[in-house]
Amino acid sequence: MLTEELNTGVKPASEEQWYLIASKPRQELRAVEHLDNQGIVGYCPTVKVEKLRRGKKHIVTEALFTGYLFLRISSDNPLWHKVRSTRGIRDWVRFGGKIAQLPAQLVEELIESSSDSENEVVINCFEPGAPVRILNGPFAGLKAIFDKPDGESRAILLVEFLGQTNRLNVANEQIITD
Repeated sequence: MLTEELNTGVKPASEEQWYLIASKPRQELRAVEHLDNQGIVGYCPTVKVEKLRRGKKHIVTEALFTGYLFLRISSDNPLWHKVRSTRGIRDWVRFGGKIAQLPAQLVEELIESSSDSENEVVINCFEPGAPVRILNGPFAGLKAIFDKPDGESRAILLVEFLGQTNRLNVANEQIITD
């Protein structure tokens, strides 16, 4: 590399690497968009999460690694110094004063696996053993324990009723975390 620079007088272009960037809270996707507008490759893996809003469940897309995103750039790119001032970005992630580099294979595998619609993940907001409350129906207002999901739209709950613990199968829209 050094001999090429001495012989030609031109410094060779360095190879692009993947780096880790810290984003501002909940602005990962905004940061990727603004990086793309500048011609810099940014990537933020996402996951679909089931959230409750006003008693109804919605599936929303969130960053898999909240507060972080990946950036591919060469160290001699003139846009290198604009990265920190990009909207949605807080700073480079550093370890021991050195900017964190990521193995290219790791990031490429993440990109490849997220492009497969078959691997789409929906994270349910109910964990087994979590206390829940039934919102409507004949058991409205009863407190229960979430046992397990029963398909995509129903859940099995453990309800203490008449001195016994009973299993109750209800629609997911009818329960909320307590």
